[in-house]
Amino acid sequence: MMERFKLFLRFTFLLIGVVYLAEAQAAYNVLDRFQLLEDKFRTQEMLREFNSKNFIIDIHALANTDVTDFIGDANDVADFQGTDQEKLDRAQAFLRQYENTEQNLRAGFGLNIPVFGFEVAGIKFKPNIRAQVNLGFLMGIQSSNLTPSDAIQYLGSDIPDQIRAKLNNCVGSFSPGSTRESRDIVKFMIDTPACGLTAQEQTAMQSYVGEYIFPEDTSVPDIRNYIKGEARVGLSFDYTYDKNWFGNLSIYGLARADYTVRVSADNLTGDGDVAELPDELNTTINASVDYRLGYKQDNWMVFGSIEDLKLARVSDNEEEGGTLIYGEDPLLRLHGEYMMKLSGLSLKPFGGVHKRSSYGFGDGLYVGADLGAHVWEDSLGLRLRGMVDSEHLTISPMANLWLMHIEYMLKQPLTSDVDGIKPATIHSLNIRIDI
Repeated sequence: MMERFKLFLRFTFLLIGVVYLAEAQAAYNVLDRFQLLEDKFRTQEMLREFNSKNFIIDIHALANTDVTDFIGDANDVADFQGTDQEKLDRAQAFLRQYENTEQNLRAGFGLNIPVFGFEVAGIKFKPNIRAQVNLGFLMGIQSSNLTPSDAIQYLGSDIPDQIRAKLNNCVGSFSPGSTRESRDIVKFMIDTPACGLTAQEQTAMQSYVGEYIFPEDTSVPDIRNYIKGEARVGLSFDYTYDKNWFGNLSIYGLARADYTVRVSADNLTGDGDVAELPDELNTTINASVDYRLGYKQDNWMVFGSIEDLKLARVSDNEEEGGTLIYGEDPLLRLHGEYMMKLSGLSLKPFGGVHKRSSYGFGDGLYVGADLGAHVWEDSLGLRLRGMVDSEHLTISPMANLWLMHIEYMLKQPLTSDVDGIKPATIHSLNIRIDI
């Protein structure tokens, strides 16, 4: 057993080395960044699942250390009473204060209803009806010195694609001045015949006047906002075959809506809202599937999985709310672990990699170990997890209190710069009610 453990440690250190030798980061992209962070958080949820499969309620919340200060300061900007210039100065100072930082907020609720098990051709199935709702925000504050020809980047993603294309036809004549009105991108489009908006489009765009303002000072940082909400409802089948094979098949409806926009200091002086949703959402519903196939023998276990695999489009709201920004490519995962137990104590080293099209394999590598203490056939227990990935050290203690699991997670950055942004220290709390 000791020789196997030494082999696993060598493999672990090799993976850590590969993580830190991963290719240099590209320019900051809030959507790609959101997907990578979300998949890192989903890894934590995946690891948690093996400790608590029979849950009926799952609640989690996640935030970085100073997100409440950030929101409070943004509200102070919105509530500030003064001249237009004083408001703008205050908004610019606020953004400079948080330059090159990220702000994370996520919350979710899950429900699991076990159904009677059955066996077919030697395969034992354990079905569950599952529903899950998640909401996530990511805000990256960074300066980029955009020129008027880049004005399209300040339009919200709810603006129809055909309207955005027409801005590109006439943006060469966009000449922002010192007044807020002269920097109003939508008003410019309506008033400029060269943009080619039809009378119907001009009428439709009137509601956006005053919402998207090109910044007076392009050296001031702005906020790259991304917001996503989703709901999953369907059937999940855990299965085992013989003593070695196991897996899971989940078939569900996946509803998603998201929104992205750049918020400048000039926008903050209008309403001070750093994360406002549009009136029409790009809600898209797909029939999707997750599949996992695993093999275990003695103390070893390994599995591969594919998640968020689209089977068919059920409905969308593209005409009114635009196209879903998140995309529909699946998440791939490979994971392995080795369990050692001795007199109520356990040590479980593990490692793996996850991959989506928006990031590389080096970004998805992780290694770690669980140290646990259990009594009364695991009815009561403590577990301490340490894990390293491409940018964080994760420490995660969990208490199993008979019918409840409580887990705290701390993700401490290992690097001071990712795509020009300083990664945040992240805190998370999860509560599961078991049966």
